[in-house]
Amino acid sequence: MSNSGGAWKVFVPLLGSVADWPEHRWPAGGPIPTPAARLEVLADLGYEPLPGAAWRWEECPAASAEPDDPSAPVDLIAAVELRERGGEVAA
Repeated sequence: MSNSGGAWKVFVPLLGSVADWPEHRWPAGGPIPTPAARLEVLADLGYEPLPGAAWRWEECPAASAEPDDPSAPVDLIAAVELRERGGEVAA
């Protein structure tokens, strides 16, 4: 899950082309999607977190940011280990 440019999106990285990754975007400017909203979207995409998995958050410099500028914008990225609904671990 990430926020870049004001819109939150959740995506499932898979082997192969990025164009094939399952994805959902929330409207721009909205709040951080709740854990329940994220789980609902993942289920709609055919995935679920592994039992006991927790979301991990990281910030990365925005693509437009100047290197080493502490006032530059950042992108927020969250990750959780997934499996396909029904038990198969996502690649």
